[in-house]
Amino acid sequence: MTEPGAGSDLAGIRTSAVDAGDHFIVNGAKTFITNGQNADLVITAVRTSGERHGGLTLMVLERGMSGFERGRNLDKLGLHCQDTSELIFTDVKVPKTNVLGEVGRGFHYVMGNLPQERMQIAVGSLGRARAALRWTVDYVRGRAAFGKSIGALQNTRFTLAD
Repeated sequence: MTEPGAGSDLAGIRTSAVDAGDHFIVNGAKTFITNGQNADLVITAVRTSGERHGGLTLMVLERGMSGFERGRNLDKLGLHCQDTSELIFTDVKVPKTNVLGEVGRGFHYVMGNLPQERMQIAVGSLGRARAALRWTVDYVRGRAAFGKSIGALQNTRFTLAD
């Protein structure tokens, strides 16, 4: 759902899907998409009307659809087991059978799970941060330099406090 310039502001999504009879024409871009390079199917939030919250629809875009391109695989600090990518949509013809749920209900579908997902990310991040601090403290207590533990050095303590 994240877009360049809009971040995670779901109601601010600009990727559009125009009704063209038996299909939609999708144009826009997404960024920071988990597994974007490897995914065969991508659930994509698109704007199907000008209504801020009611104008979003979820659509499934498939690898190989003309105009669906993968952009850069973005560099990141952690979680290297899954890529984070840019996706570009240029006049992608998406059959109406690829609409997930009802047209115009995408905002409501996503908001039903987004708070739980954000909480899960926060809890996981806190756990990883606590583990990293614990490993670092154990390391500086056990590592000797200048005749004593580097954990006893004032600068090391200042750095850990920061």
